[in-house]
Amino acid sequence: MKHKMLLVDDDKVMLQLLKKIFEKEYIVFTASDGAEALHYLYHGVKPDVIVSDLMMENINGYEFVKLLSTSVAFNKIPVVILSSMAESEATRMFPSVKSITKPFDPLKLLSYINTRVLSADAQVFSKN
Repeated sequence: MKHKMLLVDDDKVMLQLLKKIFEKEYIVFTASDGAEALHYLYHGVKPDVIVSDLMMENINGYEFVKLLSTSVAFNKIPVVILSSMAESEATRMFPSVKSITKPFDPLKLLSYINTRVLSADAQVFSKN
């Protein structure tokens, strides 16, 4: 059975590129900002991994990650941040959040998520 992935980015072209990268191996859900992503989560979509941009309208990536980290229902979902910043503030705020710098190699991103995020069974925000 395929893993589920939630992609969150306000750039439609980037969102479509990410979807194309992952849709062969994952069931992919897309959201244009943190508010739409939360809507999916609150309505029963339980992804195995979330890939999110930081700079978005409404609920941005920082706020989204903070909400996830404080939620008992969602704090164990691995999160990968895609950002043009060399070291994102989110990874400083939440050391267990993975960060990939844009631009990125699509095949390396796929491999990174398959080998380092999902296979690690990491408890992302929780230390349990």
